[in-house]
Amino acid sequence: MNAELSQFLSQKSLLGADSVEVLLEFWNKDKRLKSKEILLNFNQQDSNLYFVKGGCVRLFVIVKNGEQINLGFGYENSLITCFQTFIEGKPSLMSIEAILDTELIAIAKADLMRLIHANSEIAFWYQSMLEYTLTGHIQRQVELLTLKPHERYSVFIKRSGHLINRIPLKYIASYLMMKPETLSRIRAKIS
Repeated sequence: MNAELSQFLSQKSLLGADSVEVLLEFWNKDKRLKSKEILLNFNQQDSNLYFVKGGCVRLFVIVKNGEQINLGFGYENSLITCFQTFIEGKPSLMSIEAILDTELIAIAKADLMRLIHANSEIAFWYQSMLEYTLTGHIQRQVELLTLKPHERYSVFIKRSGHLINRIPLKYIASYLMMKPETLSRIRAKIS
């Protein structure tokens, strides 16, 4: 049994013990990635939802000049996928790469959809997870458009400060839509 996943699924009291037990049976695809190893490449398809047991991955796109822009991170006790390919079944518009050695466990979309149709608690949990993800993405867009660089960094520290000493700052700078030099200046002023 996967204790981390069981605890994650039991949070917020959305799922009863029976529903957690049913879900755990289908999270059965273990995957280990070394740092810099790709989980999902641009234009690939993936119909799995991943739970990050340990480590960290990044979601990123490559723009016309070849620059990589980080869109998000998946770290311990979080779910990760390219929702665009997971939900729509279309080739991915982004890539997912391990930043650290990472351990994941996955559930296939087909299995999850069967469980959603058979169990209203699981359906409600899935809907809540999608709503939480959507509101997080909207909040991030608003922050990128309205906050100054030092304010974006402050929000990141409050939300994901545990990543600061674990992953290269260039990835955080990219995520915050600033140059690494700008992030270094902001960090120097705070210290």
